[in-house]
Parts: sequence; C-alpha cells; structure tokens
Amino acid sequence: MKNNALKLFGSEIIKESAGFAKLCRMGRRWEGKAILIVLDACLDSTGLNYFTVVVPKVNYFREKYVKTGIISKCNDFKKLDEKELFSMFKNKRVWNTMKSICKFITERSKENEEIKTLKEWAENADPFNFKKDELGRINGIGINTFQYLRIQSGIDAIMPDKIIMKWINSNFKTVKTPYECISEGDKISKTLGLSKTELCWAIWIKESGELNRIKLE
Repeated sequence: MKNNALKLFGSEIIKESAGFAKLCRMGRRWEGKAILIVLDACLDSTGLNYFTVVVPKVNYFREKYVKTGIISKCNDFKKLDEKELFSMFKNKRVWNTMKSICKFITERSKENEEIKTLKEWAENADPFNFKKDELGRINGIGINTFQYLRIQSGIDAIMPDKIIMKWINSNFKTVKTPYECISEGDKISKTLGLSKTELCWAIWIKESGELNRIKLE
C-alpha cells in the first residue's frame, strides 16, 4: 500500500509529511507554543499560500514577540493592540478569531498546560457537529480551521480544504462537501498506508510545489 503513496507523492514528500505529522502528533508544531499554533490556524483560514505567506508571518510573530518574551502564552495576546496587529496583517476577522480562541484556551488551562488543553478539546471535538462545539461556535471558525486545530493538537484527522478536496477529486472520486471529503480522506489514508495527518501534509506539500523551500517547523 505504501508503494501507491510513493507513486503519488515520491519519497521526499512522504518523508517531509511524516516529519510534520510527527510534530503534530506530539503537540510540538511551532515548538509546542499554543499561541503560535492558534496564529497558524487563524492565518491559514484566509486562504493565503501556506508555505510562502502564512509560515513567514508566524515566524515573524515568533521572532518579535515569543522569543523576546513579550508573549509566552495565550493570555498574553491581549497585550497587543489592534494597531500593532494590523501592522503585521490587516484582517480584523483573523485577529478577533484569535482573541476568542486564546480566551477559550486561557479559561481552561493551568500554568504551562495550553497544549494539553487544546488536545483535550481536540480529542472530544466532533467535526460532523462542529457548530455545537463551544470553540466551533466562535465567529471565524469554519470546518477547515476546526479540523486544522485538531490536527495541530495531535489528533489524526482530515482537513477538508479546497486543496485536499481538489486532489481527492482528481485522483480518487468526486467529493462535494467537506464531510464527504473527511470520510473519503479517511478511506484513502488507509488505502495508502498513511495516517490522515500524513496524507494532508503530503497533499499540501505536493500541490504547493514548494518542497525545496519548506522548512520543518
């Protein structure tokens, strides 16, 4: 089965996707900083190119605020005013969504347990009823952001974004809704011998055409 995955993606993409998936599974994306994982998810929700736009912006935030100690946890995000946030990325919806997610995490976390809080949420979150979920009801969180946060929190899942859906439609069968995409992606991951998270990363990396520029974060 893995041979089929190699034919679709090649060994280098399979290797990179396994690396990203391992970091997600361990809760170690972005050095295990929940604030950066949330920022990644919120910026990704805009539909901007992930590897050339989203990743550099998260890196910029990490260098300017996290590594300098200005921000270390989600509760610190409120220190930044709107003017400063807009100087990084002018999208009010993104920052409002991030504030709400940070508040959700802060209210449920003990000291230094933000990733644990995210994982506990993610383990019990149901994508097929995500609008009934307390985090899923936050304005600005759609099914894609919902699933991406679960993946980044260590849950093996399919994010049914347009890239994943297009790839499934081109290589397997037509899926018309995010829920069909999640179900079909689950089947494909088993067929190819990849985890669902590995499958998502493999598709994102392949379709980006950015393999040689990607750095494991």
